Amino acid sequence: MKIVLGAVLSVALIITGIYLWKTSRKNHRMAPSVSRILWAGFSMVFFYIFALMVEIEWLALLAYSAYYVSVAWLLFFLLYFSLEYTGNFLEDFVRKDFMMVLLVIDSLVLVWNFFSRKLFDIRWEQALGAESLYKPVLKELFYVHYTFMVLIAVIFLVGMICRFFKAPAFYRGKYLIIAIIFSGMMILNVRGFEDPIDFSIIGYVAEIICIYYCAFVYTPQRLLPKTLTEVTSNMSVGVLALDLEDRIIYNNRIVDGYLDIEKPLYDDNDTDLETWCREQARKKTGDWETEVTFWRGKEPVFFKIQMQRIMDNKRQLQGCYFIIQDRTEEIKELRKKQHLATHDRLTDLYIKEHFYEQAEKYIKSHPEEELYIICTDIKDFKMINDFFGSRVGDAVLQNYADKIREAEDKMIAYGRLGNDNFAVLMKKEDFKESYFDLNSKEAFAGSTFSEVSFQVIAYAGVYQIVERDLLVSVMCGRAKMALSTVKGDRTRKVAYYDNVLRDNILYEQELSKELEEAIAKEHLQMYLQPQTTADEKVIGAEALIRWNHPERGTLGPDVFIPIFERNGLITEVDKYMWEAACKQLRKWTDEGRREVYISVNISPKDFYFVDVYQTFVGLLDKYRIEPRQLKLEITESAVMRDFETQKELINKLRSLGFVVEMDDFGSAYSSLNMLKDIDVDVIKLDMGFLQQSVNSEKGKSILRMVVGLSKQLGIPVISEGVETREQLQFLQELGCEMFQGFYLGRPMDVQQFEIIYL
Repeated sequence: MKIVLGAVLSVALIITGIYLWKTSRKNHRMAPSVSRILWAGFSMVFFYIFALMVEIEWLALLAYSAYYVSVAWLLFFLLYFSLEYTGNFLEDFVRKDFMMVLLVIDSLVLVWNFFSRKLFDIRWEQALGAESLYKPVLKELFYVHYTFMVLIAVIFLVGMICRFFKAPAFYRGKYLIIAIIFSGMMILNVRGFEDPIDFSIIGYVAEIICIYYCAFVYTPQRLLPKTLTEVTSNMSVGVLALDLEDRIIYNNRIVDGYLDIEKPLYDDNDTDLETWCREQARKKTGDWETEVTFWRGKEPVFFKIQMQRIMDNKRQLQGCYFIIQDRTEEIKELRKKQHLATHDRLTDLYIKEHFYEQAEKYIKSHPEEELYIICTDIKDFKMINDFFGSRVGDAVLQNYADKIREAEDKMIAYGRLGNDNFAVLMKKEDFKESYFDLNSKEAFAGSTFSEVSFQVIAYAGVYQIVERDLLVSVMCGRAKMALSTVKGDRTRKVAYYDNVLRDNILYEQELSKELEEAIAKEHLQMYLQPQTTADEKVIGAEALIRWNHPERGTLGPDVFIPIFERNGLITEVDKYMWEAACKQLRKWTDEGRREVYISVNISPKDFYFVDVYQTFVGLLDKYRIEPRQLKLEITESAVMRDFETQKELINKLRSLGFVVEMDDFGSAYSSLNMLKDIDVDVIKLDMGFLQQSVNSEKGKSILRMVVGLSKQLGIPVISEGVETREQLQFLQELGCEMFQGFYLGRPMDVQQFEIIYL
């Protein structure tokens, strides 16, 4: 029997040693603490076996002393484990350093017992049937040691029980197992306290094995699957696992949504997601990653899908799993950013750079096709934007962009180059002038708001692509050159680029560049054309301009004024002429010629780019002249652009004493409302109207009515363009009082005017 007990304990010793070796190889935060428990348990079993088997008294006494020391340290390491890794409330009350000091003292006392035999002694007696062994004989002092051990054991057990009630449900099992085994061990120890054989050692070994199992086996093996299931269930990506027979063995809640039969997902081949995954698994290829588009109805769903093979320890295929990431929002956001990077925010057409890029790709890839680049421009858009506000201006651009987009089947590429400039690439065979004219009319028909109403005109310049190596920006530049020749023209809306046009545009550009120098060096010269009464007495003159060019000679206004009207430089010319007229009036005033006036022109664009009122007030102050000496001529078309505003400005100028003349009356679509509503001092009849009406009885009747109506309204009439004696007599008969024209005097420089008339 003694041999059987020794064999059983030897097996326990071997098992403890194996667990000790395994623990020493683990890289785990609990390994040091568990290792200490195993070392103490191994020592305890070893010394107990030695004490049972040895037949030499002093060796048995030494073995029992070592056994009791090992038990003491085992209990302390169990308590240490409890306090360190279960985090129970006893940690605030149990001083581990103090307990260790007591334990060291206790251990020294047990060692001292070998010499003094004050705690226990041993005696040889029969215990296991006919066999005898050395049995400890306990003395009173031993119970002090025993009480200390019981205290440690109770603290440990209380800690386990408290942790059991406070821990999450999943962890309670391990704490309960540890507490039950430890309780059984204590019961065995108490009941067999006086027995020759301490069977509680089996309980100690069981507790040690339980600690190892709960620390390294129980929790990971049960927690890992639960944790993985919980993690994959709450992942933001789908997980779908298949076995070798393509059966679904696991999928998380994300995949549940993808496989919803009420909202099925199909790829471009009408294959649902589940079938698609099975087909991929059957190919048994290696691990891969791809991006694929599925459709939920008409809505695209963009997936990034990874497939991983599941292999066993022998590298045999067991199945596979798919990681399915929904990238729909990410790709939509990316496409939105790409769209914003290549499209104009206001009109949603291509921006300039992207239009150039797309047009260049097409031109190079279709060398056999005849292609046009068309650039369009909205007449006086800056004035629209400045005067009516950006809301109206933006609406005009959006309307025009919408009309372009409606015909995208005929256009290869189209975009907004900036401001009101648009560009289109299209085949020559698809181009029609009428489309661009009609397109602009339809677009701008909607540009009417409750507070404003205006007519908008778009012009187009066309460049046929011949030199395909040119940059698209240069091609657009040539189309714009053509466009610039028709801006302001009410009869032509489309122009084509050719070499003659190129030379003319370059000429216009050169003149525009030279204007600043011409103003600075006074190459622009004021000419005066006399205005007379019916008896041909000169009462004043209209200021006209000539350009004494150092290389091109004298240029008439018909050469450069239309150019500057188109590009906006007319305002610089006008300001130059206004100042020249005021300077001359100052000279005449100083010479005592206050009765002679000079009439100056105000161009339509001056009203938008110049503060007309403040400019003329400044000139009056600067040259100290009277307002009546400087007559202001404005065109009928300029007033009609913004009637109320211009009417207010005219009234302000007249209140200062300026004489305001309505120039070119009859050249546009004149309205009798003009005579009724506008407050002007003089009306100038247009020469073209006069020439067409002289030999027409109907025309004469209309002229008589207009002149008569003007006289009844108290508005004098001056007729310009009088070239013959017959015309003068006819106008005198009508009641006209003032005249201007070649018959009465041609435009001449100031010096000549002074010699002849002053």
